[in-house]
Amino acid sequence: MENGSLESIRTELREAAKALMLLRSEMTQRETRMSASFNQQVQSLQQEVSRFRRDIAGIVGSASTQIAQEAKDAVAPVAAQYDRAVSATSAQLQGANKTVWMWFGAAGTILLLVLLVGRAVLGYCRRELVAVKDELGRYENAIPVLQAYYASDAAICGERVCVNVDPNGQRAGDKQQYRQAKPRSRK
Repeated sequence: MENGSLESIRTELREAAKALMLLRSEMTQRETRMSASFNQQVQSLQQEVSRFRRDIAGIVGSASTQIAQEAKDAVAPVAAQYDRAVSATSAQLQGANKTVWMWFGAAGTILLLVLLVGRAVLGYCRRELVAVKDELGRYENAIPVLQAYYASDAAICGERVCVNVDPNGQRAGDKQQYRQAKPRSRK
């Protein structure tokens, strides 16, 4: 029966260790997926910014060519229209600039939030692993005591341990005041 309890404790410890390893694996997989998703979003944002810049460069290039041609055809009447077109383009560019900065701000905020959440989750997992490791250490330290108790002819008497003393047993303690218990009888 004692070996069964000891095996049960060992089995429970193995199961706890397996559960911890599974939790650690799941956290690593989640972190990898979150990192890949974030990298994909940043890359997509960079592609959108590059495309947006090319589009703006194309718009500005074709608008200046068209404005120059119209200015050659009719300098005076088109000058007013030219001023309006430049003002509208400038306003569009300023709006586009604000949009790009908003995108960068949003991407930075998302990155910061992902990093903070990742750090919080990692800290929580580390604290949990330390707690489980400490508990496992206490269990491992208790095993020799339990083995000695089950090997001895001992019983719990209230809040103390009562033993059937072996008169020929070893003595222990700094003053040799303790005696070894008799072995537990196997029934």
